[in-house]
Amino acid sequence: MIRRRDLARALDRKRVADWVIFESTQDIAIADAVRSEKPTRRREQRVRMAFVVHVDDSRGRGSTRVEVASQDEDVGELVDRAIELALATIGPGWKSVPASAPAKVALLDPAIGKHDVHAIATRLAGSLHAPQPATVAARARVTRETIVVDTHAGLTSKWDASTFEIDALVGDGKHSIAVHREARREADLGLDATIASAAADLALLAHAEPVKSGPCALVLDANAFLFDDTTGVWSVFATQADAVLERQGLTRYRVGVPVAPGAETVDPPLTITSNGALDFATRSAPIGEDGDAIRRFTIVERGIAKDLGLTPREAALRGRDPNGGVRNLMISPGTWDGSLPNKRTIEVRRLRGLTIDPYTGDASLELAISIDHLGAKQQTFTGGTIRLDLVAALSRARRASTIIRRGAYHGPAQLLIDDTNLVV
Repeated sequence: MIRRRDLARALDRKRVADWVIFESTQDIAIADAVRSEKPTRRREQRVRMAFVVHVDDSRGRGSTRVEVASQDEDVGELVDRAIELALATIGPGWKSVPASAPAKVALLDPAIGKHDVHAIATRLAGSLHAPQPATVAARARVTRETIVVDTHAGLTSKWDASTFEIDALVGDGKHSIAVHREARREADLGLDATIASAAADLALLAHAEPVKSGPCALVLDANAFLFDDTTGVWSVFATQADAVLERQGLTRYRVGVPVAPGAETVDPPLTITSNGALDFATRSAPIGEDGDAIRRFTIVERGIAKDLGLTPREAALRGRDPNGGVRNLMISPGTWDGSLPNKRTIEVRRLRGLTIDPYTGDASLELAISIDHLGAKQQTFTGGTIRLDLVAALSRARRASTIIRRGAYHGPAQLLIDDTNLVV
């Protein structure tokens, strides 16, 4: 069985430039419930190990990350293979920065305490109920893990974390809506509201009618703009803040300039912060995947591009400190009170697809359930496509004053984009 101590000794004997070892001990419980049937239960206990190796030679530095596939592998052979992979990635030389103190962040739900994760998963799966006539089938997955990180510099960090995941299918016999929620705390799942919202959207489908293409304003509800249940449409700014792409000239704007024409004149201007030390957020951690301490930084400040996500390599090449890269996104609230403009407005309740070009920021939103507001008339419809310059649209969008927190997102509950076009 491979142990961290043995792996560290093997790496030191090879005199690699730097290394980081990660070990996660997980207790996982899974429970399935279909309508009124008794939940079926499964339990797993895993030990997962990975390590990052940096190797220097006359050509520069190469790096690789290796997942330990089997605890029965030979440590020496595993390290040799990692070094070969690192040498195959040789690039410009850089030096590792001194280890910084890990971020202080709470990741374990206090409500778990010493409770059995098996019992928690079973209770969650069996507790979901949809308003009649809708029904719900659910799977709950609860994970409690202990993570230990060792670095070549002698830093050892250890923390506990919990993850609650729910996959549910809400149906009414004719249609169904799949729902996924993930959180560090059970209380943050918002299951009752989530299932009720899905049931309400199913009811809308019974009255769906054909709709016409044309210009409109666009309202995006949280279930739509957080389509992937992480950061959704806002992920376009995470890509634009990738330091590697920025250095290669592949991002559409540069630090110090507006992210889109007129973005700095919006009232209030958009501010986006990456906060990997946000308590109980899904992308929070004390230490990043490369052994670097997580730090909060501003991606966009009042419409102006402010900073980038920096890995240890990118930080060293730029003469700066690493910050752990882009993680949880905190979006500044706006002043919009939810009132609709005096023109045709499409309220998008849910998407069936979201495609974002990582370089240009152009996006295609495939609509699933929407409401066409035209004066006092409201019409539910399915289908249709909205194409947007997502960076420009979000930088000028009117943001709700109401804040929600879901997974890796902390920001406005709704967005209003004034000028767009519906294609059906």
